[in-house]
Amino acid sequence: MDKKRIVIYSILFFATLAIATQGFTNLGLDGLLIPLIFTFAYFIVIFIIATVIKNNSIVDIGWGMGFVVGSWLTLSITENPTVLSYAIVGLISVWGLRLSLRLLKRNYGKPEDFRYAQWRKEWGDNVVVIAFFRVFMVQGIINFIVGSASYTVIKYNEFSIGSNHQYFVYAALLISLVGLFFEIVGDEQLRQHIAEGSHTLLQSGLWSITRHPNYFGEILIWIGLYASGATLFFTNSVNPLYYLLLIISPVLMTTVLMKVSTPLLEKNMQKYSGWEEYTKKVPMIFPWAKK
Repeated sequence: MDKKRIVIYSILFFATLAIATQGFTNLGLDGLLIPLIFTFAYFIVIFIIATVIKNNSIVDIGWGMGFVVGSWLTLSITENPTVLSYAIVGLISVWGLRLSLRLLKRNYGKPEDFRYAQWRKEWGDNVVVIAFFRVFMVQGIINFIVGSASYTVIKYNEFSIGSNHQYFVYAALLISLVGLFFEIVGDEQLRQHIAEGSHTLLQSGLWSITRHPNYFGEILIWIGLYASGATLFFTNSVNPLYYLLLIISPVLMTTVLMKVSTPLLEKNMQKYSGWEEYTKKVPMIFPWAKK
């Protein structure tokens, strides 16, 4: 591994540890160290399985479940969980379980996804070592950082029904629910389209207003979850500056989806007839964006 990547991975690990310990001010297990330790252990187990079966794309199947168990672990170490804590864990559980089960059903018994298969060819004899860091550990870091804002809200929020900020919290959760709607309905419309066997671009339903309604939905989910913790700015349970910095959670997810996942997927979608016309009339992710 080259020195540049070693430096990058070291910085990422340092930043992740700083998030888990609130800037190294809470080094006990009552912070987010337990979810962090679990996340790394979880992705190491997936790496071992993937190496044995020679299919690194199973990391995608385990992605959603990482958040589910992380949120439940956080709930288990929360002394006085509120109704908001349970609401966030419930929403993440529905989202994560649905995503992992959907990918398991879709990919079970099939060969390695084309993206990971291509990387396997490029990395050659070093595929195991390179995949450990560039696929599994990087995804573990991203998984924890994205989940960290929600874990913080689960553990430290002081929300109560009837509070002055209750309607803001409800609006934030509604944003997440709208996102969940886009992701579930978008995926189902795509499933039905593929089942028809037409081998054409899906350009109806939610796919007529965004080329990736599932990605748009996922972005909304994490924006809403982060926004639901805005009341932390008005309490002493956590440093407001710390929570402000955790805006990296929805920002990172949005960046990964827009700059990594979407380009890879669209490169594969270019083979379909009518792709150029489709891109001219339908925005990439955000329905209100320019075509």
